[in-house]
Amino acid sequence: MSANDIAVRGGTVVDGTGGPARRADVGIRGGRITEIAERVEGAREIDATGQLVVPGFLDIHTHYDPQVLWDGLLTPSSWHGVTGVVAGNCGYSLAPARPQDRRSLLGTLAMVEDMRAETLAAGVAWDFETYPEYLDAVARRGTAIHFGGFVGHTAVRTYVMGEAAYDRPATGAELDRMRAVVADSLRGGALGFSSDRAGFHLGDGGRLVPSMVAEQAEVEALAQVTAETGRGIVHIATGENYGWVYDFQRRLGRPLTWTSILTYPEGTASRAPYAAKLADHLAGRRAGADVWAQVTCRPITQEFSVAEPTSFYSLPAFAELVAVPVADRHRVYRDTAWRSRAWAEFTSGKWLNPRWETITVAHSPARPDLVGRSVTAIAAERGGGTAFDVVCDLALEDRLACRFTVTFANDDVEGVTTLLRGEGCLMGLSDAGAHVSQICDAVMPTDFLSRWVRDRDVMPVEEGVHKLTGQIAGVLGLDRGRLHPGAHADLAVLDYAALSPGPVRRVRDLPADGERLIADEPAGLDHVLVAGVPIRTHGRPATAGLDRLPGTILRSTPTPEAHHG
Repeated sequence: MSANDIAVRGGTVVDGTGGPARRADVGIRGGRITEIAERVEGAREIDATGQLVVPGFLDIHTHYDPQVLWDGLLTPSSWHGVTGVVAGNCGYSLAPARPQDRRSLLGTLAMVEDMRAETLAAGVAWDFETYPEYLDAVARRGTAIHFGGFVGHTAVRTYVMGEAAYDRPATGAELDRMRAVVADSLRGGALGFSSDRAGFHLGDGGRLVPSMVAEQAEVEALAQVTAETGRGIVHIATGENYGWVYDFQRRLGRPLTWTSILTYPEGTASRAPYAAKLADHLAGRRAGADVWAQVTCRPITQEFSVAEPTSFYSLPAFAELVAVPVADRHRVYRDTAWRSRAWAEFTSGKWLNPRWETITVAHSPARPDLVGRSVTAIAAERGGGTAFDVVCDLALEDRLACRFTVTFANDDVEGVTTLLRGEGCLMGLSDAGAHVSQICDAVMPTDFLSRWVRDRDVMPVEEGVHKLTGQIAGVLGLDRGRLHPGAHADLAVLDYAALSPGPVRRVRDLPADGERLIADEPAGLDHVLVAGVPIRTHGRPATAGLDRLPGTILRSTPTPEAHHG
């Protein structure tokens, strides 16, 4: 009888360190890699001839906090070779939460992360209050892949201050209590602390999110708890206000990652050029800051609904819609004075202006002949009115059932290539679990390796795999993301030549009949193992027959300050 449970035979091992690929077999026993050698035997064999054997991918920027409570498979991520995710980004964790604060916390998630309120109400069972209790609740339910998260500023602030979290600075006593909550969360397993300082997100009831009401000193005092406990890292959604993080990190002594550097067309109002941000970032790192700017290979493209135009709620005219029932919003879209105000705000330069030339009709029951067409072209044909008038007119004709596709940013191939290659630029911003009716960027790993590493040759495959695995694990301080004897047996077997994220489609499979975009048929992803247990076999999901899902909770452990490569 073989000493190994599984032998992955005949593949080319890309081990996640960035080192050279090599032909080798991989032996697995008891959820760990036992050997990587020329010849390995196993009770079960996986034929990887002509394929790559890589560590399971890690996704550092997700918002699966609610979804994990009803979807232990953590789809679509687990369909794309991801074996570990980090939730609670941007200050938006689901815990801690007192019973009286649950409604406002879900309301903020609905507003900021475009999570349907009815789905959240139906899908989240509140058998927890503190952050450690939340992680225990996830563990009880079980997950197909490993799950961890940051404790979020908005949740912590609301837990301590209640509704006042939306209105005023904290007192000294409240700040002390918040620091204690963060410390308890980190000691209970949180992978770090996160906050949103971007400045434009509106939360429950159209109010500014609590983390933006906080003074800067509060943000830094809460982040400092990671250093005091020796646990976790810090994530900040900075928006354009990113300059302060470099000096702060040098004082903090813990790794810090911020969201994000994206490419925008030259002259885009309210956004600095990506090259200037990258130069600032590199200067900060040269000065000794262990700061990681998140980047993505995905264009910032969304399908938006006129019934729930959450992408535009930061504009004052659209913020007025928050208080208007969806059934009555047609009256607003018909109001020519409101249209004029909204158009003036779109073009004022104070807010991110969607690139109207990229907006196309994605779905229109009343006018299927317009699907795929540009709203600017339609406006030109009509000979009067703006592109926004086309959106409003079609909304009325369709009784708000239409959808549009818009690209905001990050579609400059040359610029994105520069960012992907940038020193200290971390693959992130998939936003998996958020904006699910608008985007499906959980496909980032398969998209990056196929379209960017293989097809565009932006970097060697060894470096590309490292950026999705070992680099992220190093920043997080996790013993993951690398293949070596003794390592956790989280790995994927790829037909690299055939690899593709596959098509995206719209389904209704969320609680309370909620809809989302998914990509459930990637090509070339033949096998995925989590803790040595196959969750994907011969290109198809393999979790249905498992007695127990193999995922675990990724918990922080005390680590010294360090710079990670």
